[in-house]
Amino acid sequence: MSVASPTATHRSAPSRHGLMHWLMLLATLSWAGNMIAGKEALREIPPLALAQFRVGGAALVLLTAFFARPGRRELRFEWRGLIVLSFFGITLNQILFIGGLSRTSVAHTGLLVALGPVIVLILSVGSRLEALTGAKVSGMLLSFAGVGILTSGRFGGTNSGGWTGDLFVLSSSAVFAVYTVLLKKDAHRYDALTLNALTYALGAILLIPVCGRPFVEMRWRAVTGMGWFGAFYMVVLGSVISYLIYAFALTELAASRVAAFSYLQPVIATGLAIWLLAEKLTSGVVAGGALILGGVYLAERERGEERAR
Repeated sequence: MSVASPTATHRSAPSRHGLMHWLMLLATLSWAGNMIAGKEALREIPPLALAQFRVGGAALVLLTAFFARPGRRELRFEWRGLIVLSFFGITLNQILFIGGLSRTSVAHTGLLVALGPVIVLILSVGSRLEALTGAKVSGMLLSFAGVGILTSGRFGGTNSGGWTGDLFVLSSSAVFAVYTVLLKKDAHRYDALTLNALTYALGAILLIPVCGRPFVEMRWRAVTGMGWFGAFYMVVLGSVISYLIYAFALTELAASRVAAFSYLQPVIATGLAIWLLAEKLTSGVVAGGALILGGVYLAERERGEERAR
């Protein structure tokens, strides 16, 4: 039996650490590209039908992986809690996110999604899970000032994103924040694959009353190659692969280091939208985006320092 030398172990650790950073960069690129893919799919597929396709497709992939996993042990499921998680984290979130993406720009979508940690902070303070500090208040105020600039179009002349789409995306961030807070109570019950396989499966079922008819009535044979590419991208890279990378990276990197990659997502998404979709970069997006990301950073840094202490 061979024994690894201390030198070999020392060399492999930085290499593995570096690999995690590259994988997180890949996940960040995939999430940013998900907005571009969604825009392409929405050219041909109505939002409700696309939501059912994305969630149902991801559920099939995750359930297949769940049942094929070796050594799978029996678990007792708290179905009431799982249904609530699925409703907020999957069903309502996807209806609002895809509906908003169909009505607003990629730049607005990326920045409003990035606001999620601040909304989680507000809910946590309201639930007395966290204390309110001056830095957190400053971060909140900065972020929402950025939202005001972004949605008003004060510097850009017109609101290119559209009030309705911005409101939908902001609402999707809010319901996902509710999901995140609820998840803190139940995450310890299940491993990542089990939790996501079940929530996506239940989420797909809960979508049927709203999205089932548009999905069935959709003329899928009329969808072109680009439409199918966008839809399958949202299922495979936007939902399944990115999350698995994220969960894997959390086993090797600090949560604060993983979360830092989220600041790149709206920047990359905006750059891709300008390049591939000919979206225009307005001064409102730049000013509002700087305030949103600055506020999120300020609030998250304070929370990170509290956890460290």
